[in-house]
Amino acid sequence: MPIVFSSHGTNQNIMQRFFSHPAATTSAALAVFGLLALIAPQAQAQNALLTFEGQANTIYTSPIVRSSYQIGNPAGQEQHFHEIDSTRFGLPNNGTGILLNDRNTQIFLMADPGAAFILFSLTSVDVAASTGSRPADSLTLTGFLNGAPTGSVSVTFNGANYATLDGTALGTVDRLIFDGFGGGGGFVLDNVNLTTPQAPGGGGAIPEPGTVALLGTSLLPLAAAVARRRHRAPA
Repeated sequence: MPIVFSSHGTNQNIMQRFFSHPAATTSAALAVFGLLALIAPQAQAQNALLTFEGQANTIYTSPIVRSSYQIGNPAGQEQHFHEIDSTRFGLPNNGTGILLNDRNTQIFLMADPGAAFILFSLTSVDVAASTGSRPADSLTLTGFLNGAPTGSVSVTFNGANYATLDGTALGTVDRLIFDGFGGGGGFVLDNVNLTTPQAPGGGGAIPEPGTVALLGTSLLPLAAAVARRRHRAPA
């Protein structure tokens, strides 16, 4: 099948001569892929640990953002939730700040709309009943991706004791929902350990494949010239 070039002039001539020599084609293709391997960023996992420190008792009626993640009540369930010192009000005390949801509502967690990522995964989270403030009997954590559930994990509370939920079975998600059941439905969260795929150095989102492909195409004339020169060199 003939290859049609839309460019004109020197680059077109180089490319036509380049593709007429199979050995040069192979060498140049390898050179291009080698360059792309060096310059194209590879996905790296970046961790975020959400804690809720520094607030004696701050009440929120709309979502908050912590470390590029948004936390709040789902639409239609807006009540309020707290960042609060766990040593107060008879709450399950782990000696630090916690997130308290003491209403019979859910809590969602997702990437903030202004963040450079959408997808993430949960490694673990500490949960407990909101003892002293409308505690639930149990909690179910469900992961979602594109609106479909990816899985769920549940725990039955034991007084004021914390339980650490393993979220790895939920896989890659774009949203988490925490839901308390029984009693007053209240629960607390702490030490939410999340992983987000990002480019090296903690930069923004990984470049689109089309961007890398365009870069590779722009390098072909240079690789062709290198391969042609090598092809002509004496043994």
